[in-house]
Amino acid sequence: MKLPKQIFTLLVLLVVTLLLPSSHIFAATTYDFVITNTSTVEYITGNDYVSVSTLFVREVKNKKFYFPMNGIQSFHIPDLLSENTEAIKEEREYKKKSISVTNDRGKSIPFSVEELEVGKGMYVKVTDYKKTTYGSPYTLNVRYSTRDYVKHIFDWVLIEYPGLHEETEFEQYNKETDTHTQRIYNLNIVVDKNIPPLTKVFPTTFTSKNETERSIYSFSSDWRIGQPVSLEFGTEQVFKFELSLKTKKTDNIIPEKYSSTITALSTNIYELALPREFSENSQTVKIENISPTPTKLITNSEGNVVATFEVPANKESKIYVSGYIWLTQQPYNEKREIPNLVYKEYVEEVSDNQELSKYLLPTTYWETKDLFIQSEAEKLLLEKNSLMDVVKSDYEYIGEKFEYDQQKALDPNSQRLGAKTALQGGATVCMEYADTMITLLRAQGIPTRAAFGYTSLDTNSDEKISHQWVQIWIPEYGWLSVDPSYESKNMMIGQSIQYVLWDTQHNDDYVDIKAYSANNFKFDSSGYSVKVYAVSKDDIPNNLLSYSEIETENKGNSTTETLNLIMKTTSLGKALIIILPITVVLFLLIILFSLIFGLTRKARNRRDLTNQQP
Repeated sequence: MKLPKQIFTLLVLLVVTLLLPSSHIFAATTYDFVITNTSTVEYITGNDYVSVSTLFVREVKNKKFYFPMNGIQSFHIPDLLSENTEAIKEEREYKKKSISVTNDRGKSIPFSVEELEVGKGMYVKVTDYKKTTYGSPYTLNVRYSTRDYVKHIFDWVLIEYPGLHEETEFEQYNKETDTHTQRIYNLNIVVDKNIPPLTKVFPTTFTSKNETERSIYSFSSDWRIGQPVSLEFGTEQVFKFELSLKTKKTDNIIPEKYSSTITALSTNIYELALPREFSENSQTVKIENISPTPTKLITNSEGNVVATFEVPANKESKIYVSGYIWLTQQPYNEKREIPNLVYKEYVEEVSDNQELSKYLLPTTYWETKDLFIQSEAEKLLLEKNSLMDVVKSDYEYIGEKFEYDQQKALDPNSQRLGAKTALQGGATVCMEYADTMITLLRAQGIPTRAAFGYTSLDTNSDEKISHQWVQIWIPEYGWLSVDPSYESKNMMIGQSIQYVLWDTQHNDDYVDIKAYSANNFKFDSSGYSVKVYAVSKDDIPNNLLSYSEIETENKGNSTTETLNLIMKTTSLGKALIIILPITVVLFLLIILFSLIFGLTRKARNRRDLTNQQP
């Protein structure tokens, strides 16, 4: 006999319920109170702020209890951590002007604001407006606007919301009243339909819901402990760059009137790295202005673009280059996967590739042969089976060992320490983070190089400070970008349109600036300036040149170039430039005088012969 469908379903549910562990049944039915905080961050495309609302709902689940109307509810509004105290104060005022508190009917409720010391935020305090009883929950909705949680640059948007404190409790027991309270923390990020495509999400465990006019991304409490929620939208970004170098007068001997005729008499030669192109984020570069015209522009074996400029040594001058940099990344649902190879198989494969051998060598700052470094590198390999397991193990290790030193970051004369000194307690900034990761990875047999460029960019056109990160070679992928300075469980690994790559380095030989001069002067980079800032695609001019178009006009013979460098930037060469013309002139004069003397002598001989005839 066949049971009706409804009865069969009830029997199955009964059996499942009886088989469930008793603790689950107990936990589901013994909460006396449930307090739910649902935070919603809403962004409308084009705005420089988000609207934040926290819906607070307190429910009494046990009829024996109630909350009297004499409590105070406090809602914390954090400050965004920053070195700029004035900026924090300004943003506080912006938030305070937008705060509102309403009940479940939308009626305004009185509140007060308690400001803490700068950096610790402020509290919105609300006195209970009614008693909370079984079947009659207590509801508050606190709303405010802030620019802290959103960064908007043309067609790119980053929304970040603070994580839950690591000591957050989801269940509480009160011994005095013998009551159990459940606390729920929900988070929804809401964006409108006009926002660019989603490209990155963290935590990676979330749910999404697409409606006609908006999309909602929801995150559970468990995944928010100790880590912020981050969503990035936008697949393209364009930056303008401006490089300038004010060259100093180093020659006080040769007057300008002589060098203007023979430029080689007083010349300094500079080699400057220009932003390179890069496949991972399809970085493409085009030049708008380059002055003076470089005598040489090449892409070297590392892929770096190096321009050579000749400028007068006996007067101040300026080298200026400007252009545009295009970056792209894939949408979240089309994300390029990073091959996660078996570590041992990967090491065997790359060790057979002679072209990669230079990316495994020790240097001054990457002491891979040091016993301490080798010991640490070995420890980090324990129980790691895949390549990405090793990479993440090194990343976490560096994050735990180092604390970013803001004072050193602001010091223009700060010294690069190298991995070993940094691990033994030296002050660390991006250089030490990157150098240490390169050292550990190379010691583990993973080909790695240093990457230099700029990040944390916006529309601000002020001079920028260079940043250093890491690139790892992965077969069938290429060079994978990793930034260990980005201290977060949301590791910065892979594609990014917020990192402008300038040049890369497999050893200690910097390529940013090199100066050659016949004069005895100590070169410093005080006159060197780089600006990189976001621009709208609509503002890009049409008359731009690719590197290949410039290169074709400036190709030369390597022997000729070496001779040119020696002649113009060494004391011997400069002496030859001065002596050689004089020598040539003297030689020509001697020949001329010899010819004249010879002709005169012949003429005199002819006259003598004529006079001797009868």
